[in-house]
Amino acid sequence: MDGDLAARVAPTTIDDGTFLSTDYFNAFNEVIMLLGMLQDMPEMFDEVRGWHFRTYEEHFRESGLGIAPLAIEAYGHVDPPVRAQFERNIDQLRLTVETARDALGALMEQGELEHFKHSAIDYTMQLQALVDAGSAIVHGGTAQVADQCAIDDMF
Repeated sequence: MDGDLAARVAPTTIDDGTFLSTDYFNAFNEVIMLLGMLQDMPEMFDEVRGWHFRTYEEHFRESGLGIAPLAIEAYGHVDPPVRAQFERNIDQLRLTVETARDALGALMEQGELEHFKHSAIDYTMQLQALVDAGSAIVHGGTAQVADQCAIDDMF
C-alpha cells in the first residue's frame, strides 16, 4: 500500500517518503506574516487575535486544495516516530502563537507599544524557526523541537 501511496503523492506537494505536506504550514505562515506586520501596523493585532489553529486534517479539509483528500489519507500512513516528531513541532507552533497573542495583548493593553513591536518580531522569528524545523521533518530530516523555555532563551 505504501508503495502505491508513494506513487500517488509523488507529483504533489506531499513528500513521498514521509507522506507529509509542507502546505500545512501555510496556516502558520499567515500568522507569521501578520505578526511581522505589527511593527509598522500595530492595529493589525486584531487579525492575529482572530487567527485560529487547525489540525493537519482540519487544515486540508478546509483548504479547498485538490490534494486535500490525498493529504488526509497519506497522514494516516506517516511512520509513528515521524508523526510524533511532527506533532510535537505543531504543538510548539500552536503554543508559541497562543503565547504571542497573550503577551502581545498584555503589552498592547499596558500601552507598551515599543516593547509590543519588538516582541512581535521576536515571535515572528521563533515561529519561522519552528516552521523551518517542521519543513525539515516533512522532507525526511530530523529536527529538534525545543520547548518554549529554550526558544525564549534564544531571544
